[in-house]
Amino acid sequence: MSPNLEQIAELKGHIDRVWSVAWSPTGNVLASCGGDKTVRLWVPTSENGSSEWTCTHVLEGAHKRTIRSVTWSPDGRQLATASFDALTGIWERGEDGDYECVATLEGHENETKSVAWSSSGSLLATCGRDKSVWIWEVAQDNDFECLSVLQEHTQDVKMVIWHPTDELLVSASYDDTIKIWRDDDDDWYCSDTLEGHESTVWAIDFDKTGDYLVSASDDKTLKFWKSFPNNNQEGMDTYRVHPKWKCVHTLSGQHSRCVYSVSWSKVHGLIASGSGDNVIRVFEQDKSQNDTDSPNFSLVASVSSAHGVADVNCIQWYPTEKHSNWLATAGDDGIVRIWRFVE
Repeated sequence: MSPNLEQIAELKGHIDRVWSVAWSPTGNVLASCGGDKTVRLWVPTSENGSSEWTCTHVLEGAHKRTIRSVTWSPDGRQLATASFDALTGIWERGEDGDYECVATLEGHENETKSVAWSSSGSLLATCGRDKSVWIWEVAQDNDFECLSVLQEHTQDVKMVIWHPTDELLVSASYDDTIKIWRDDDDDWYCSDTLEGHESTVWAIDFDKTGDYLVSASDDKTLKFWKSFPNNNQEGMDTYRVHPKWKCVHTLSGQHSRCVYSVSWSKVHGLIASGSGDNVIRVFEQDKSQNDTDSPNFSLVASVSSAHGVADVNCIQWYPTEKHSNWLATAGDDGIVRIWRFVE
């Protein structure tokens, strides 16, 4: 029997489209956010069961418009939300078990599209329609100081993501590019611009090593990028002494509309994509190939009409070994779905 994806749960409660889902670092809680200006937290009702889920908390009241993105701090104590009201909210669970918005970050001129925490938990990044990327330092007592405003993108910035271990930031934009940002004594600068997509880059994710990136685009492709070190054998020029990123593989013909989301499992290495064609696809790297400079990826499973006729806006693999074959998706149908990858 060939690998497949089976739906194991439907999480209903949002009353508008669901834009984003995020597993807590341990995978114990799933957060979702959307057009109804709320964040919902979900847990399975039993330790081993997966079909019955409960919404334990609804986080609301801090945003006046759509919540576009939600993410957990590395220690799982806080959540951050990015909203079309131009604000970023920081939420913390109190001793009574309820979540409270303990800080609101202002600065973006209009819609904030994405928020991401660095692996150390000491930095937060946001981006938005105003073409800027902001980097914030996380201080004590829920105080956040803006360290840098990066304005090298020429269009709306769709997503930011941090390297799995290093303080290296990546942004994806409506200007069809991906930018790599580095810190030089609190002076943040663009060390590389990745060009190759023919339309908006909606989503990006690292593999577990941080040596590879995958990007998803309105041009209906997924591109895989590899980091080549200074003095590399390929003879590529590098900026200062930093690695240079190069596209090493393109997956095309797999989606018929914009690819909105991509997730690269840090456990088993499978890549999942979600698209405006209502399809989820799962790819794996060809392990028989030894050439890491030009890897191949092949389709191993797919689901059509994953959210009915609705777009698949976000897709996320479970973060730990425990349920590493679980996949969460968010759709325009207002539903969060949990899938199991069965080999």
